[in-house]
Amino acid sequence: MYSNANDTLEIQKLRFLSSGTDTRRPPEDRVAERYFQAISEGNAHARTYLPHSDLVYCRAALEARFEGRTFTFKEIKELIYEVYGVKYT
Repeated sequence: MYSNANDTLEIQKLRFLSSGTDTRRPPEDRVAERYFQAISEGNAHARTYLPHSDLVYCRAALEARFEGRTFTFKEIKELIYEVYGVKYT
């Protein structure tokens, strides 16, 4: 988890809630953590990846169906393309 010496207690809690509890995800899928870091550092022009909500919902549904299995956003994108022909960038 990223930290900043100037973080208030509230920001530290937000950091923990947004990214600290899901360490099973690969770094490229910890989008909330990277996004929050860019904002907290005042980097308004940082290029951060925020996945389309469809990807988040599909991943949650698949992980609920296949208990104990985690899916990356890359896998979800590939599955959606394979099944529905929809491509996310």
